[in-house]
Amino acid sequence: MNLVFKYDEIVKKFNSDLVNKLRIHGSEENYLNLWVPDEDFLRSFESLIESIKVSSVKSFTLNVKKKFISKITFKNFKKKYPNISIIEEKLFFLIYVKDLNVLKVKQCIIDKVVNKGQKKIDYKYGSLEAQKNKKQIKNFFLDFFNKNSLKKQNLQTPKIKYKNFSIKLDKKIIYLDFNNKNEFIRLRFNTTNKYLLGCLFFFNKIFFKKDLVLLAQNGISEFLMAINQNCKNPIKGIFLPFNYGEEVFFVNLVCQELFKKCSKLTVNHSFKNPWIKKTLKEKKKICKATLQKFLKIKNENSNSIVFKDIKNDINNLSVRIIVSTSELLSPRKKPNLLRKFEIFIKKEIDMSLQVLHEEKKDLSKIRRL
Repeated sequence: MNLVFKYDEIVKKFNSDLVNKLRIHGSEENYLNLWVPDEDFLRSFESLIESIKVSSVKSFTLNVKKKFISKITFKNFKKKYPNISIIEEKLFFLIYVKDLNVLKVKQCIIDKVVNKGQKKIDYKYGSLEAQKNKKQIKNFFLDFFNKNSLKKQNLQTPKIKYKNFSIKLDKKIIYLDFNNKNEFIRLRFNTTNKYLLGCLFFFNKIFFKKDLVLLAQNGISEFLMAINQNCKNPIKGIFLPFNYGEEVFFVNLVCQELFKKCSKLTVNHSFKNPWIKKTLKEKKKICKATLQKFLKIKNENSNSIVFKDIKNDINNLSVRIIVSTSELLSPRKKPNLLRKFEIFIKKEIDMSLQVLHEEKKDLSKIRRL
């Protein structure tokens, strides 16, 4: 068996699966099950040949764009793998591995397990395929479509002219309408799939006139919560978009693209906004006052959420608000209360702010060994 694949595509697939799947990401291709990409191409390639060799594949061809391999890395690669043939094109390298057996691959624990003939169990945890009532979520969307069928035209030819932008997913075009205040109006998509239309109807109802940035940042998680509250078939397992069926996963992909668009606007705006120009002392004072205002409005104890610090994000902007929560606060209540506080602080202070809970030390001595 000779494999032929592109490095940039399998990296993109790996990164996508990390977001959209909790387990078995990459499992569609057995020879990639054990591969973990690395910023260093040499380490990434070594992991790749380990994974491929376990699948009893003897040869493969890898197309690698030059942006993944620096000149120094390329030089070290040829030195480390002198038996591998490489053809250099204008924009990429073609790497031919004719016989994996001639390469010295360090045997890992997983190799020893395979050599012993260990059985592999193929299972899906928390997936709709494992649910006894897997059709109930789809029927919930179908019922919602039937009850709101008169609004069908709202998804296709809106009477009022709103601002909009398009999102392209696998050659499908989805339109998102919003008003002058950057408030969400609707998703529009030309389809005859009543289940998907019902899903979009439900999404549009929940987020009508909600801020676009807030929708981009928290939309999919709030959507899953809304489904759980309205549908009689809560997911048994991990609350992931994939586990709610293809309709919800489709909306999840839309939200991801919306997040990309809104993130660029938010970051660019953050360099100019008044929040960034304030001193750290001023920022902390504002955050503490806003937190107490929030707790008072929600009728919560003043120590339910405690302000700890302000940290920089990857763009070196001081937008990460670190908080802790009281031990007296119910564990089931904490996530929802923190989400509400983040929405509140974004509206009160700045849309770029993020609320993060302080890290807690694992109290188990055994797990810390």
